[in-house]
Amino acid sequence: MVEISHNDVMYQLEAKEHDLYGFGVDVYMLDGDGSRPKDSIAFIPGRDESAATTQTEQWLKIAFPAELQGKKKK
Repeated sequence: MVEISHNDVMYQLEAKEHDLYGFGVDVYMLDGDGSRPKDSIAFIPGRDESAATTQTEQWLKIAFPAELQGKKKK
């Protein structure tokens, strides 16, 4: 299992063969104490674990963008 971080949140990726979509990873958002919930938040397909991990990182950037830091007014 691979763990990645995005916006200070940890995610765990579990490789899986899906009946409809083929190979990919289930994405689990880890709780604050590091425990993994029962259900995944997404399934990201990819030709292998490395490709699915890259796709997941890109998906997280789109689905959960970092907050924009605006200019402070004087």
